[in-house]
Order: sequence, then C-alpha cells, then structure tokens
Amino acid sequence: MHQELAKRGVEMLAVDFGDKAETIAAYFKKERFEMTPLQQEGDEVSRAFGVQTYPTNYLLDASGKVAWRMVGFDEAAFRAVLDKVAPER
Repeated sequence: MHQELAKRGVEMLAVDFGDKAETIAAYFKKERFEMTPLQQEGDEVSRAFGVQTYPTNYLLDASGKVAWRMVGFDEAAFRAVLDKVAPER
C-alpha cells in the first residue's frame, strides 16, 4: 500500500507513543511495513489530534485538513476516502 500511496503523492506515517525506537524498528521489520515510523516526544501529537485509542488513523488532504479519522483500520473505508482526497494520477 505504501508504494501505491506514493504514486498518488500521499505518504503514510506511523506516530508511536511510548515504545522505544528499537521496539518500533523491530516491529516494522517483522511486519514488513514500508511507511515511516515517527516516535513522538511526550504526547504532543496525540493531544493535538485528540487520540485516545491506538491505533487511530487519519488521512489529511493536500491542504493539511483531516479528511478521515478512524480508530483501528478499515481498508475499504480508507480507500473510499483516499479516492476522493487523492485520486489516482
């Protein structure tokens, strides 16, 4: 999915809360995730987005506005919004 999103000019990031960098790197390697993991200092990012449960996923439009928010992940719902926000080129 990471490569497909890149073709649309979309980048998927994972913002972690509370795990050590080594733990995150090992998990991403094991799961073969290609997206960029970010480790937040404190909980600034989570607070700014109102995250209360993990994982919470967001899709931002080209202007940086939140176009979609979901606790957990539903690929069909994600793709439906993605097609509206960042149609295939």
